[in-house]
Amino acid sequence: MEVNTIILNLLKKGMNQKEISEQLVKLEIKPNSLSTVEKYLSVMRKEYGAKTMFHLGYILYQLDFQS
Repeated sequence: MEVNTIILNLLKKGMNQKEISEQLVKLEIKPNSLSTVEKYLSVMRKEYGAKTMFHLGYILYQLDFQS
């Protein structure tokens, strides 16, 4: 499973960036630093056209129910 997918699934569970980083460490997935998680989420926000993390969460929520 790609790191992007794992991060999105953890975000959907309501985890914040620090918690996501900690979970990646537990799963022994690298890279797993807080900075890396922030970068992945920044790219995802741009990809989905989201202005904030909340907005990204809402977009992902909407996509889940449309499929």
